[in-house]
Amino acid sequence: MVLLGMDPERKSPVNHQSPSQQVFPSQSKRECRAYERTLSVLSALAETSTLALGEITARVANAARRGLDFEHLNLLLMDEEQSALMPLEHNPEVKLSVGQGLWGWVAQHGAPLNVADVSQDPRHVVVPSLWPPDVRSALIAPLMVGDRLIGVIDVASSRPHAFDADDQRLVTIIGQQLAVTIDNARLYQETERRLREVSTLYQLAQQMNTSLDVQEMLDSIVHSLKRTMGCRGCSIALLDAVDNALEICASAGIDSKWHRDFKLQLGEGIAGRVALEGTPVYVADALQLDDFIFFDPTVRSLLTVPLSIKQRVIGTLTVDSDQPNAFSAADERLLTIAATQVAIAIENARLYASLEQRAQNLAQAYAELKIADRLKDELVQNVSHELRTPLTFLKGYVELLLEEEAGPLNAEQKKYLEILSEKTDTLTQLVNNIMSLQYAEQVLEQKGPISLTQLARRAVRGCMATARKNNINLVEDLPPDLPPVSGDEGKLLQVFNNLLGNAIKFSPDGGEITVTLEDAGPMVQVSVSDQGIGIPKDKQGHIFEKFYQVDGSIRRRFGGAGLGLAIVKHIVEAHQGQVWVESDLGQGSTFYFTLPKYQKREKSG
Repeated sequence: MVLLGMDPERKSPVNHQSPSQQVFPSQSKRECRAYERTLSVLSALAETSTLALGEITARVANAARRGLDFEHLNLLLMDEEQSALMPLEHNPEVKLSVGQGLWGWVAQHGAPLNVADVSQDPRHVVVPSLWPPDVRSALIAPLMVGDRLIGVIDVASSRPHAFDADDQRLVTIIGQQLAVTIDNARLYQETERRLREVSTLYQLAQQMNTSLDVQEMLDSIVHSLKRTMGCRGCSIALLDAVDNALEICASAGIDSKWHRDFKLQLGEGIAGRVALEGTPVYVADALQLDDFIFFDPTVRSLLTVPLSIKQRVIGTLTVDSDQPNAFSAADERLLTIAATQVAIAIENARLYASLEQRAQNLAQAYAELKIADRLKDELVQNVSHELRTPLTFLKGYVELLLEEEAGPLNAEQKKYLEILSEKTDTLTQLVNNIMSLQYAEQVLEQKGPISLTQLARRAVRGCMATARKNNINLVEDLPPDLPPVSGDEGKLLQVFNNLLGNAIKFSPDGGEITVTLEDAGPMVQVSVSDQGIGIPKDKQGHIFEKFYQVDGSIRRRFGGAGLGLAIVKHIVEAHQGQVWVESDLGQGSTFYFTLPKYQKREKSG
């Protein structure tokens, strides 16, 4: 509160108007005086602007005195919970709830209030430290930053009816200007405090990043916190998962005896309680607690916060002092943030040690898998080679029997031999596919210029007989002037054959299959479209996997081992291309693949 002496000479506002101005009507004169008064006060406010909250009240009172006749001025600000008003000077005896007294009414409604006689207003409550008993009239205005209330300003007088509408407008304007000033000062102080905290936390982070050795890191942290917070001692206790006991793992400023003897169960002592409940505990004066466990009798105040990872407490961080009331809310906030960093650093160090061991195990497992994969490939290749020879002989003898080289056959015998020939062809195709898959995964060494237009025509001609047999129409859309691609002709022909074979297999009688080639920048794009059964959306990501079938009924109905598309994928990707499918169930499918255009290499030298 600021008390100002009355100016006995000031009976009415001083007339500073020129003679020419005095010819205006009285209303215009009053407005002009009000404008000049407002400008004078605002100029004074601007001249005395400050970021020091403690100086604002006195400076505002001096500035407001230029345009207002009052004896008392107060600034009350909202607390952090936005539930009560407290004087800017932080008088602990004054705390007014929103809605309490004239100040609380203004805070509640966000509107100015001009009270001609406070003694006659039922909302008035007596607060001697703000207004003495002789106060009769008061003007109170809200301090607003946008739509946010940060406090109220009042001016008061011992005279009743001391303030008029112009005074109310002026105080409201002062409040608007003052709210911005106070908000900036608060922001400045908060920024300064946060910078100090950030500097401390940055130093901690630097220390945590210098080593992944848990003990070395913890020792560095406790010494840094002790130095930064100016406390007597700092310690970190970690929870043993086996016996649920807290043991000090690192400390600074604490006698080695207490370090060695410290062991608390969950819920025991301050640290045990923090570890059990997962919330900070501040003991302002240990002598006031009957159940305080003294490991060191010099401790008077203590602040302990949990070390938590994903709501799981792994230990506690404690600072202590030999003085009572040594720590503030800001200290608790800083220690809580530091504890979060420490907990993460501890967990990271533990994870690093665990990952190192896992990496060694994985390296060993990977080496074993590579050996197993090589043996598998060799086994498949050897088995496939071994199957080819007897299948060739089997096919040859079946054909000889069908040609009746060994004597005449009756109809039933021919039927059985034709079934055997068909199944031999199926088994031979499976062996060929397995061999093709092995070769498709090999890195291409020789890649020449290939005309995809000519290759696509060859593939279409090769499938023409099968398509006609199934009453399917093959359509070509092959531009003659496409640039060549880089690749292996035999393997790329197999890609066309597999995609066309798939399309024929799943196309309905009378359906149409279209083969299209397009220029796609650095690539040539190929598409094979059919009008078949389509592929469900949730299955399209799997159809290029080895031995994959959309469902068992597909295999029973159409046959196949699920290797054709896997071979396509391996060959295309070995050519640095891409393959994909677009399909809707019951509306056919379009398979796409791209291949890079051939780039002629210039000979060096």
